[in-house]
Amino acid sequence: MIDYELTEMEKELQKRLRALCREEIAPHAPILANGAGEEIRALLPVRLRKLAAAGYMETLVRGDFVAQCVAGEEVAKACPSTFLAAMSSGTAFGRTLAVFGTQSQRSRFLDGIVKGEVIGALAATEATGGSDLGGIVTEARPAPGGWVLEGAKDLVTNAPLADTFLVLAWTNRESGLDGGLSFFLVDRGAPGLEVGETVETMGLRGAPTAGITLRDCFVPSDALVGGEGGGMGVFSAVSCWLGLAMSAMSVGIGVACMEVSTRQGKQKRAFGKPIGHFEGVGAKLAVMFTHNDLGRMLTLRAAWALDRGAEDGAVLVSCAKVFTGESVNKIADLAMQTHGGHGYLRGTDIERLYRDARFAELAYGTTERQRVSIARDGLGRFR
Repeated sequence: MIDYELTEMEKELQKRLRALCREEIAPHAPILANGAGEEIRALLPVRLRKLAAAGYMETLVRGDFVAQCVAGEEVAKACPSTFLAAMSSGTAFGRTLAVFGTQSQRSRFLDGIVKGEVIGALAATEATGGSDLGGIVTEARPAPGGWVLEGAKDLVTNAPLADTFLVLAWTNRESGLDGGLSFFLVDRGAPGLEVGETVETMGLRGAPTAGITLRDCFVPSDALVGGEGGGMGVFSAVSCWLGLAMSAMSVGIGVACMEVSTRQGKQKRAFGKPIGHFEGVGAKLAVMFTHNDLGRMLTLRAAWALDRGAEDGAVLVSCAKVFTGESVNKIADLAMQTHGGHGYLRGTDIERLYRDARFAELAYGTTERQRVSIARDGLGRFR
């Protein structure tokens, strides 16, 4: 039976993160969203260390999934860019090492990730292969004492700041996806690794993104994560974790949109009364609340299932990601409409959140890809 009451630990974590985000994270969100590259590079590591001091990075690396979602909603509500950067370092990189890494790898990196002193990044996507891992070109060939990597990765969140990367590459194409892909740890200073220019994104501009190129890049034998040929299994697990994280981010953005719109509904007046009292505005606020509440329930239901190793955990994550991703875009659109022309001005909270929300349906498994997974699960289960 699902207990919808948060534990005392989860309540305390939520309270601690809410206070930190209100005082330290939210005030700088517009700077991260609109600042220059150097300004972001200077500010973001400081914010990650503050989140680490509050226990958030430890939660991402080793905590249960319900706690991650409860805390993550607070961070995403305050600043979606900070959420994405922390998730990329703590979950995509740190949790992967915590679960699949060797003792030596964990000892080398996890303490720094948990303290916010080391920034990690996941480098899996390529221009020729997004959700289709078969389209990956990057290869790793055996060499004395290790491997040599050749290829390029696209859209790597945190790349301009990252100290280390988890890189997915072919080690044996003939073995196919199930046995031919492997993950490697590649330090930023590795000879042959080059980080490209920061790309301009529509939203989430405070989570800097770039491509990386590997040319005759040597890594030692102990750089393998999850074993040779274990890349597909690792990737499947990480994709599920990141899908859940994106659901929590969507709820956080949705709540932020609702709160900003509610203030607008109370403060702005027309025809002698606050606009929130008009049915056209009040109904929009009601839809926002409903979608946020349902999205949170679906996200926590999926997290609860993952924490217990339930068989349907992965498909529940897909369900949550589809619903919350579509909902947050609907919510952001309603919020923009509530603000009218003033919401369309660059630099406003709603304009920033509107751009950030669009990422939810695209990243870590598009909405279309998630629906395929849900349908496949249903067809297999009920045949």
